[in-house]
Amino acid sequence: MKALTTKPIAAIVLTSSIFSADLRAEEFNDADVFVGGSMSYSKLDNLSISSNDVSVPEDINEFDDDRHSWKAFAGVWFNSWLGVEGQYLDLGEFESAGTKVDPTGKTLSLLVGLPLTEQTRLYAKGGRMWWETDVNGPLGFDTSREGDTMFYGVGLSAGILPNVNLRAEYERAKFDDDNFEADLDFASLGAEFIF
Repeated sequence: MKALTTKPIAAIVLTSSIFSADLRAEEFNDADVFVGGSMSYSKLDNLSISSNDVSVPEDINEFDDDRHSWKAFAGVWFNSWLGVEGQYLDLGEFESAGTKVDPTGKTLSLLVGLPLTEQTRLYAKGGRMWWETDVNGPLGFDTSREGDTMFYGVGLSAGILPNVNLRAEYERAKFDDDNFEADLDFASLGAEFIF
């Protein structure tokens, strides 16, 4: 009698396990893997650098050199509204009053999307940025700084060809580590290829 009651339960558990595994496999098959690159315009404000030898005033914020930069990115949308992404960012060179700053960064972020059409979505992103920068200043001052910080952004990925999207983004981070402080804003426009 006991064996008769456990067989239907075992069959139900086995069937539901196979069905849920098929659903998970179907969701994974629907995942969109993407890679791409963008040209960026960066703005660095409220710079403060200090060390035992050199102190740069906090009001140096009129940086006007190479604000044009680039980034490369790759990630996956697990479904229409949730994904992850990694980026490498070359943030350009900034120079003013004899001080030159050359930052780069790597990011890992969570993406939350709002599909507008089959190939177009609005999205927000947030995660961690690991940054480093070379700093050159007056009288041969030469140092580097590195750290990590939170960053966030918004974007639009719009289909222009099958499996090719135009991507526009605005992102923001605040560097505040190892005697180096700055506010960084960067806007970018590029293309992503979807697999």
